[in-house]
Amino acid sequence: MTDAVAFCEANSIPFKTDLSAKTFSTFKIGGIAPLVVYPTDTEQVSILLKYFNANNLRYKTVGNCSNVLFSDNMLDCILIKTDLLSFLNVENEHIVSGSGNFLSKLASAALKNHLSGMEKLFGIPGSVGGAVIMNAGAFGAEMSQIVEQTEYVDAKGNIHIVKGEEHCFGYRKSCFTESDVVTKTTLKLIPGIYRNIREEMNAVKTKRVSTQPLDMPSAGSVFKRPDGHFAGKLIEDCGLKGFSVGGAQVSTKHAGFIVNTGNATAADVKELINLIQSEVFDKFGLMLETEIRII
Repeated sequence: MTDAVAFCEANSIPFKTDLSAKTFSTFKIGGIAPLVVYPTDTEQVSILLKYFNANNLRYKTVGNCSNVLFSDNMLDCILIKTDLLSFLNVENEHIVSGSGNFLSKLASAALKNHLSGMEKLFGIPGSVGGAVIMNAGAFGAEMSQIVEQTEYVDAKGNIHIVKGEEHCFGYRKSCFTESDVVTKTTLKLIPGIYRNIREEMNAVKTKRVSTQPLDMPSAGSVFKRPDGHFAGKLIEDCGLKGFSVGGAQVSTKHAGFIVNTGNATAADVKELINLIQSEVFDKFGLMLETEIRII
C-alpha cells in the first residue's frame, strides 16, 4: 500500500490508513482497512481507478456503509469512500448531487424548494451513489422513479453518463457493476406544496421509528423481498424473531433486520444469515437473497 499512499499524496487525494471499519459501518462491525481514499471530484476518481487498474489493485466503493457487512479480518482491498463527493445544486425541478450526499440531505433540499418525489425515500440512511446503484426504495417508492441522469467512472478510469432507461433499473439493481464508481446523479422532481411534503416526510419518519430497530446498529433490511412475500414475515413465521448467534440477533422489532447487540462479529452475522436462509427454505421452499453487501 506504500506506493498507493505516495500516489494519493502526489495527487492531493485525501486518504487515511489503518482505519477500523467499525468507525464508519452502521453495523459497527469490521476489521482494519489498510487504505481508505476520499476523492473530492470525478477527475480524482478517474485517476485513482486508472492507477488501480494499471497496478492490479483491488478496490471497493462505499458511501455511508449503511448496507455493508465488513469482514472481521484485515480488509484485502482499498476502500474508495465517497464522503467528499458532496456538492448539491437545485436547478428548477432538478436536484444535481454528488454521490456522497445522504438521501436525507436531498429530501430536505427538495422540501426547502417545494419539490415532491422524495418523501417516501426520506429516512433511508444510505448515500446517493449507493441508492442509485441498488435502486433503493421504501414504502412503494424507488430511486428509478426520480433518477434522470447519472455520471460514473468505470474500472479503467473512463467517465460515462447514462440517461433514463439506460440505467436498466430493476428491483434492487441497475446497470452499474461492482467496479463502477457513481460520482453524480440528477433527479427530476415535481412542484409540490411545502405543507403536504412535510406531512408525508413526518409520516414516513414516524412509521420507520415505530417499525424498525433504528436505536441499534444494523445494516438495514438484510434480505431482498421474495416475489409475493415479505422476508421479515417469513423469518418471523419460522420462530426466529429474537434468535441470536453470538452478538448478532434477529431484531425483536422487525425480523427483516439483524442487529448488533454490542459485540457482534461478521462471523456471527454470516452464521445467522445462513441459519435464517436454511430455516426459511426448509419451511417455505424459498431461498432468501441477501440485500446487504459483504466486503
